[in-house]
Amino acid sequence: MNDDYSDLVELGGFYILSQRYDEAIKVLRRAEKIQKTDPKLYYNLGIAFEALNETGDARDAFRLVLKLDPDNRSAQEHLDKLIEE
Repeated sequence: MNDDYSDLVELGGFYILSQRYDEAIKVLRRAEKIQKTDPKLYYNLGIAFEALNETGDARDAFRLVLKLDPDNRSAQEHLDKLIEE
């Protein structure tokens, strides 16, 4: 994986921890242009979308995580919660 990609995903995670979700989404979308097969990227996008109450986008992101990593329990739990709402 490319260093730029790793830096962008790390920055996205920092923005999520800082509750700067819009900035996280922008950075993670840039990372997505570099690498589209990393479940962590889509998990972080799902968390950011969920925090902004963008449930459709959050569900889509968590579904992508599960497509790439079917055993990801955290993504499954978030998706289940979003589907119940």
